[in-house]
Amino acid sequence: MTKIEVSRQRAKQLAARVPRTQVALRSSFVVSTTPGVVPPMTQLLRGGRGGEVKLKLLLSMLWIGVKEPHDVTQSGRVWAELIGLDDAETKGAARVNAAVRRLVQAGFLAVESRPGQASRVTLREETGTGATYSHPGSHWNKNSVVPTKNPPRYTQLPVGIWSCGWLAILTGPAVAMLLVLLEQTRGRKFDGLWFSPSVAAARYGLSEATRRKGIAQLAKLGVITVDHAPVGRGTLSETRRRNTYSIHMHRLSEHPEEPSTITKMVTGSQHLTKEDLVSFLESVGQPDLAQMARERMKSEIIDSDPEPPAH
Repeated sequence: MTKIEVSRQRAKQLAARVPRTQVALRSSFVVSTTPGVVPPMTQLLRGGRGGEVKLKLLLSMLWIGVKEPHDVTQSGRVWAELIGLDDAETKGAARVNAAVRRLVQAGFLAVESRPGQASRVTLREETGTGATYSHPGSHWNKNSVVPTKNPPRYTQLPVGIWSCGWLAILTGPAVAMLLVLLEQTRGRKFDGLWFSPSVAAARYGLSEATRRKGIAQLAKLGVITVDHAPVGRGTLSETRRRNTYSIHMHRLSEHPEEPSTITKMVTGSQHLTKEDLVSFLESVGQPDLAQMARERMKSEIIDSDPEPPAH
C-alpha cells in the first residue's frame, strides 16, 4: 500500500473511537492573542521537519482525544502511519516519540508513568498553557442564547483531513495555511478570503516564504483557488490587486491523489452525477444554487415515478 493508503487505513481504525464529522480547534491556537507573541501553531511549526511532525501529531491527538479522559496513548508507529511518515516502524516512530517529548515540555501533553505498562499520554489545552483539556464547544450553554463567561472562539476542521489521507500528503506550511484560512471563514464565508502580508505576520507569525509554500500546495491540490481581485487605483491610474482565496471544502472529502471535482467538470474526464453538482456548488460558496439543484432533483424524482397500475 502507498503511504496515503496506509494513513487512510489507520484513520479508519482510529475513527471508531470518535464518530465525529468535525474537529473543534481554538482560534487562539492559530491566531496570536498577545502582540509580539506568535501563536501556538507557529511555535510548533518552527524547527524544520520536526516542527511539521509536532503540528500534525497534535492536531491528530485533538481529533482522537476529544472524549474524557482525553487519553491519546498510541504506539509511535500508529501515529507515524497516520501522519504519513516514512519508515513508520523505525525512524518514523522515533520522530513521533521525539515530538511527544517536545509537546510535553511545551505544555500540550501530559505523561503519566505506569509501572510495567506504556506511559499514559493525555491531552492538555491546545493553547500550550498546560491547562486541563476541555472541548471548546463545551463553554457555550446550549440551553441559553447567552454563552458562559468568555467562551473561546473556535473553528472546525473536517475529519476528511485524516480519513481521506490529506494529512499524509500536506506539508507543514500547507497545514498551517489551511488552518489560517479555515479560521478566517468563521464557518460561514468560504470565498473571497484575504489578508495583507503585515496582518498575516502579526496575527499568525508565519513568514512570507511559509505562506507562499503552503498556498502553492493547497492550490495545486485543488483545496483552494487563488484569485486577483481589484482593490482600487494606484499611481498612474494602475489598478491595484490583491490575492483572495476560496476554500473548496468538498475537496477535503475526496482523495488527494485523485482529480478534484472541479478538474473533472472542466475536463469532462468523468461523468458527474447531480449529487456531485450539488456538492460542488456548496464547496464554492453557492448555497442558493445548490438548494435550487436539490429542488430540481426532487421534482425529477417525483415526475419519474411510474403510474400505479389500473384496476
